[in-house]
Amino acid sequence: MNESSINLWINNFEKLSHTQFERFERAVKSERGFWLYDIKHKKIYLSDGFEYLVMQHSNIGGFLQKLMAENEFVHLVNLAKESIDGKQNGFSSRVKLKDGRWIFVCATILYEKESPFRIIGTFEDVTPHVSCDLRLSRYVELIAYYDEVTGLPNRNFLNERIREKIDQSKKISSKFWIIFIEVSNFGYINELFGHTVGDEFLKSIALEIKKLLPRDWTFCRFGGDEFVVLTTNVEKSSIERIAENLIERFSRNWNVMGKWLYANINIGIAGYPQDGEVVDLLLKNAEIALTTAKKHGRDMGKSLYEFYSVSMTEEILKRVEIESEISRGIQNRQFFLVYQPKVSSDGRTVVGFEALLRWNSQRGILTPDKFIQIAEESGLVYDLNRLVLDIVCRDIKYMKENVFKNVPVAINLSGKEFVMYNMIGVLNEHLKRHDILPEDIEIEVTERVILSNLELTRQIFNRLFERGIKISIDDFGTGYSSLELLLELPIHALKIDKKFIDKLELFGNEYIIVKSIIHMAKEMNLKTIAEGVERKEQYEILKELGCDEFQGYYFSRPMRVEEIAGLNR
Repeated sequence: MNESSINLWINNFEKLSHTQFERFERAVKSERGFWLYDIKHKKIYLSDGFEYLVMQHSNIGGFLQKLMAENEFVHLVNLAKESIDGKQNGFSSRVKLKDGRWIFVCATILYEKESPFRIIGTFEDVTPHVSCDLRLSRYVELIAYYDEVTGLPNRNFLNERIREKIDQSKKISSKFWIIFIEVSNFGYINELFGHTVGDEFLKSIALEIKKLLPRDWTFCRFGGDEFVVLTTNVEKSSIERIAENLIERFSRNWNVMGKWLYANINIGIAGYPQDGEVVDLLLKNAEIALTTAKKHGRDMGKSLYEFYSVSMTEEILKRVEIESEISRGIQNRQFFLVYQPKVSSDGRTVVGFEALLRWNSQRGILTPDKFIQIAEESGLVYDLNRLVLDIVCRDIKYMKENVFKNVPVAINLSGKEFVMYNMIGVLNEHLKRHDILPEDIEIEVTERVILSNLELTRQIFNRLFERGIKISIDDFGTGYSSLELLLELPIHALKIDKKFIDKLELFGNEYIIVKSIIHMAKEMNLKTIAEGVERKEQYEILKELGCDEFQGYYFSRPMRVEEIAGLNR
């Protein structure tokens, strides 16, 4: 519309009488139209796009404010003012009306000698498009800020909420807490029962945790098996009570889709402002407290919660340093194996070996109790296990060619090594590479590993048995709840826990336990192995009780593979 047509349009409007608000409102409710605002004379002209309808020149702001939703008119006026102040040619905006409709306003500013004198534009009802946009916007928000499995707010939501909480707390000098929760066994459950059961398990967990939290606390799924709680301004004693309630609830089993599942939790807690005044530091310190709780809980055999302290960070830094050393040790093949003989009841004939891992580190020769837990927690245990399998298969090959033709070697597998990756596939790969038979190697697994994931353990045991690989239960006697497992699992031998051997004497409590184990094993056609035999008296008692094999310093210390040639064949 050029200037001459605009003037014609205005002249035709001028012929109309001033309208009432009702007519002005009907014009705005049309689907589309033109409008013009005369800045100098403060007149507004309005058309529905087909005919000249109305001219309004008094109380324009009042009329528009009655039509527009709250603050929309102010926004539009400010937008026009900013455009004029910036010498811009125009502006556009989506405006909401009080009746719920949305109109799109597009404007061009006309200048005369650099001074604005008219604004002309169009308007169009875009309600259907906006509704679609809002639905899409809401969907995008759900994806961005909410977890699709549990429906809880996610990490993005949590980060923004913590920032807001920090700003509020600074203004009123208040405090709050970050509670970091990790659920154990979730990976096992996913692997064993599938993601459908795993997702339902997560929903059950989320619902149960939420029940134990005050309504005004923010509860989020941080990712995987981790949840985070953002509290209000409460005392430390309240946090302790909540943490204890959560741990107590997780001491019971969960019935999910007809399956009874077990999972415990550990909790780390950090507080604002004492443990950090920015989001990342608060979350990091809460996670450090969680790591400490997991470590102490594993040592004590139960779930724990811990509040963050600076000493925890120092401990984590030490662990990170050791992790780096372990990683370099694997790359540089600093790990090696020593072999402790197993002898028959005559005390002389070697019938097998147990492979024991050692690390030639910069701190000296270390045994697994000094590093294996850190290797497990960091995930380095998988690379370490591959190295161990390569070494043991190579050494077995050497023994078969130079010393013993048919003497099996037993290796120990931790819980993560045993159930958390394709252990059998990796084992087969190394047997094939070194031309080793399945009967040349045995697997030793503790009762604790078996009980931690019975169903998956059963599957792996059966596959090993079918492959021809024998399995022994190590440290047997520490968990009598597992006796019934001997009826279900293809076990070859029981290794009697060393703590019973250490205190073994005639007719003492340990004697009664060891006697029972040996008698039970014989009735079930299982072999028994006594480990940690260090004195002649122990050997004689065990031999009298009918123990099949013996292992310990009384017979031989662990030795390098090159030293084995000196043993009697």
